[in-house]
Amino acid sequence: MVKYIIVSDEELREFSVKVFMKVGVPKAWAENIAEHLVLANLRGVDSHGVIRIPYYVEGIRKGWVKPEAKIEALKETPVTALVDGGGGLGIVVATKATEMAIEKAKRNGIALVGARNLGHVGMLAYYTIKIINEKLIGFACTNAPASVAPWGGRKRVFGTNPISLGFPSEGGRSIVIDMATSSLAGFKVLMMKIQNKRLPPESALDRDGRFTTDPEEALKGVLLPFGRYKGYSLSLMVEVLSSALVGGPTSREVIPHASTQGGFLVAALDPAVFRPYEEYVADMKKIVEAVTSCPPMEGVERVLLPGEIEDRTFHERRKMGIPIDEETWRKLRGLAEELKVELPRTKMEE
Repeated sequence: MVKYIIVSDEELREFSVKVFMKVGVPKAWAENIAEHLVLANLRGVDSHGVIRIPYYVEGIRKGWVKPEAKIEALKETPVTALVDGGGGLGIVVATKATEMAIEKAKRNGIALVGARNLGHVGMLAYYTIKIINEKLIGFACTNAPASVAPWGGRKRVFGTNPISLGFPSEGGRSIVIDMATSSLAGFKVLMMKIQNKRLPPESALDRDGRFTTDPEEALKGVLLPFGRYKGYSLSLMVEVLSSALVGGPTSREVIPHASTQGGFLVAALDPAVFRPYEEYVADMKKIVEAVTSCPPMEGVERVLLPGEIEDRTFHERRKMGIPIDEETWRKLRGLAEELKVELPRTKMEE
């Protein structure tokens, strides 16, 4: 049975900041990354949380990604921008791109900002949540190292190529969609291996091109798109937006953990360019009520909104603490000892 170490989000955030500063990341950037990773854990997206710290540190130490880099706009209009991340940490670069999109959308109603030459951007919902907090509709996507076959194929062509959309509403009922276009995110497969879990059927092929539910075999083989050809089509869309459009590498050209991670595209839209925000919110309320009041199918308690489980997990973990699996904690403890950073206080849970 997998054991978990429970840590408060405040202490985990403080620990993360100290680790990144020890390897040369400026304080403001370290705080940005720590906020991002801990938010992922709070929302239950543990595959994009502090489990990533050892990989980011390794990338910095090996020169794959710069702890401090020049971020600049290569091309800019009132509603668009193309950002070069200077080979820097992806979360920092993508946050800057998102802030630019928000500023432009507030001023001009809509904005699209692309970024290239940046490291791993983390959990896409982080960016769309920032956008909806400003009462704007948000979209973000990125490609990733090739690990997914197009439907019908058996060779790695696409990354997990996630997308996120955020729709602001009132009364805590905003909608946040964040999903890989593959059957599973790559790090979730790794998490399932650590937790001795099986994969869903038809989510991966082994190295011989046969369906497998074994995470170990899937890591050696290839993941498949969700929804067969439908997920494949969305993955192809993300590939175009993240590489051909912004000048980023294709998934097959992406080097894991390096500054040559996939491209990033973020968009923000002010509903007020179409109608008063209050009218938009009133109709959003109708949509939310129609969805959540739908009679559930057999075996289902009630219909949920996208992002509702993550929001509930956020509040639970803020109160009870964040569970970290033993293997991840062992790696974090090793980093703490090496960098002479104090570990957060913990308690054990099974």
